[in-house]
Amino acid sequence: MNLDYVTAFTAAMQHKNLEAMLSHMADDAVLNTPLIAEPIKGRAAIRQIVEPLLAVVDAFDFREIMHGPEHVSSFFKVTVGTTQLDGMDYWLLDKRRADQGDDGLVAASCGGHGCAGQIARRLGRLKTF
Repeated sequence: MNLDYVTAFTAAMQHKNLEAMLSHMADDAVLNTPLIAEPIKGRAAIRQIVEPLLAVVDAFDFREIMHGPEHVSSFFKVTVGTTQLDGMDYWLLDKRRADQGDDGLVAASCGGHGCAGQIARRLGRLKTF
């Protein structure tokens, strides 16, 4: 499994670099988050959700990344002001372009579990979705 995209994706999250994050996601990636009832499909739609989240999060600190042949889980701390929250993300990796040496893009994400709702409640800033 090529973890280059995952490594770059987590580094982009830590730097709060939305463009870099999106560049490591498949064009048709799907985001499932406790902030929104329906899955968010495609980079443009994901941008609409992630951009305000990055605006309120001060830091992401990845503690552990586990992976199998197609799946990755990450455990991290999120800092918002003086509050630290534990979070977990799950990523399904895109294997459709393996023949081009380009496998490993994040194809699906189920993220923010344990922290997204807490951030939204604490800050009240994410209610615009």
